Amino acid sequence: MAYRRTQKMQKRVSDRKRSIIEAAEILFAEKGYESTTMQQIAEKAGTSIGNMYFYFSNKEELMLSMIDELCEEIWDNPFTPEEYGISEDRYTMEAIDDYLKVHTLFSNVTFAKSMLNIAQHRLFRNQIIRFLETKARERYKKYDDFFEGLDREIALSYHLGGLVNMFEKILSGELKRTPHEAGLFLAKSKLLIRGLNEKTVENTMANLKQLIPKITAEPL
Repeated sequence: MAYRRTQKMQKRVSDRKRSIIEAAEILFAEKGYESTTMQQIAEKAGTSIGNMYFYFSNKEELMLSMIDELCEEIWDNPFTPEEYGISEDRYTMEAIDDYLKVHTLFSNVTFAKSMLNIAQHRLFRNQIIRFLETKARERYKKYDDFFEGLDREIALSYHLGGLVNMFEKILSGELKRTPHEAGLFLAKSKLLIRGLNEKTVENTMANLKQLIPKITAEPL
């Protein structure tokens, strides 16, 4: 007879994995990736080392899962304009969403430090690019005005590589930009990628800047 997890058991598994990932995020931020052991993560998560290896075969697998899960939390938390009493055009809504994603990413100090401390790992860049590419394709397939007039595959690779490089430099402090500045840059770069005319880009960014104080405050 095949073993099947009940809904309660599945939630317990999900909660345990989440607690392990949260513990890894904190320790990677505090101690660095190389200096953190699986035993330390297990203790921080309040579980046994044996249980740790039930969920993750090694620290590398845990790191990759952490990147995916923490990034998913940011990217899959869509902006809901109704909560803020906002009704704007499509481009402004997309610009707000892009701004908030990057602003949230860099404003989360623990997440940012954790990402910085694993940024030199040989698999980090590939994992981040793979994640961003998946999300980018989900958005780009909805519209036909991204990378207009260009080879889309080359343009996408070029864009994502530059985006990850920007993340790494800001996280390391080599490029000194605030979460606000990084968010504005991504929002504007996405508009330019669409090939929108200069006036549309300027108007959209002006709308975004006016709305930022409202969307970064508590919802209505």
